[in-house]
Amino acid sequence: MTHSVLVIDDEPITRYLLRRVLEGVGFQVVEAEYGLDALAKIRQEQPDIMILDARQQDDAGFAVCRAPQAEGVDLLSVVMLGARTQLATIQEILHTGIAKYLPKPVSSLDLLEKVEEVMCYAPVGD
Repeated sequence: MTHSVLVIDDEPITRYLLRRVLEGVGFQVVEAEYGLDALAKIRQEQPDIMILDARQQDDAGFAVCRAPQAEGVDLLSVVMLGARTQLATIQEILHTGIAKYLPKPVSSLDLLEKVEEVMCYAPVGD
């Protein structure tokens, strides 16, 4: 079974690089440029996991993490990428329900490791 990943980032080159890494190991990748675009893609595609840039142009990064549940979409596991590296900030982010946080720039190996960890512990639907 192929797992699907929604990659949300406003930088086209970042989306492209993440796509290449993820497709290279067999994931199906859907892209969204910003938070509100991502909400539509979540409804349409129902991905297994999201990789989300913490900083969104429409300031909807954390809203994207909460919105699917409010609309009855199954819980999505989220890996967040961001520039913040202070321990207190990362702990605060993880308390919002984000499964994993990776500081940018992220290596391919670190990304794949965290995605695999999240996929192993993702909730299974009925």
